[in-house]
Amino acid sequence: MPHNGELLYHCRDEWGGLSVYQESNRRMLCFGNQIEQSCIDIHQPARLCHPYTQVMMLGFLLAPNATHCTLLGLGAGALVQAVLTHYALCRIDAVELRPRVVELAREWFALPEERRLRLHHKDAWEYLSHHPLPTDLLLTDLYVSDGMNELQAQQQFLAACRSALKPGGILVANYWLKSPLTSHALNEALQNVFDQQVVTLSIPDGNCIAFAFDAGIPRLHGKRFIQAAEVSGKLMDIPLQRHARALLHENRLAFRCSRRTD
Repeated sequence: MPHNGELLYHCRDEWGGLSVYQESNRRMLCFGNQIEQSCIDIHQPARLCHPYTQVMMLGFLLAPNATHCTLLGLGAGALVQAVLTHYALCRIDAVELRPRVVELAREWFALPEERRLRLHHKDAWEYLSHHPLPTDLLLTDLYVSDGMNELQAQQQFLAACRSALKPGGILVANYWLKSPLTSHALNEALQNVFDQQVVTLSIPDGNCIAFAFDAGIPRLHGKRFIQAAEVSGKLMDIPLQRHARALLHENRLAFRCSRRTD
């Protein structure tokens, strides 16, 4: 999303420009243009500002016993901060290609030094190809200056994502609906790799979050799921209950027909 904030910092690395902007309490990281790639509230760094990141946190309600998550694409570290703050038993492996992005996350976006967080300066494909630690939740948020990294739409990459999951794990993928060919390819590849065990939630800002289940779509108890989202949402200060209702509504048949119970 474009913005009109004040430019605080700009630099370049071998992949292009990196800029930090601020507007009121929102601090934003941009790649080569004025489109927000990541954002934090400087007064509440663990509070997720973008609806798509808020929706991705539903993965922790769908995998309530998760003790390890992997994030492909660090950005400013907003998702990492939320997980570290609200899931004290969860460890994180975060993968980021650009070392300067990690440095900016530390310098400008309050990314903490934390024993539960391991950072990997690698390409996401390289990381997945070298036997990563099996994970309960794999969050993919791979974007470049002109949109979604098309690696996310490749079946071979998604198969590697599934292989990185623990039995019963969940892939949570952020993709971009305004690139119809890419989004269609990603949805088709996800459905093929995960045996049609995928649900999605479209977001008005143009993103779509896909939840792909290694052990099949769970048959959720709707009332309990909404109640859990309400509790978590209040702690995070985000409308997680609203997102949970939308996910159930948009995928009511898939959840209702599932043979898997938790």
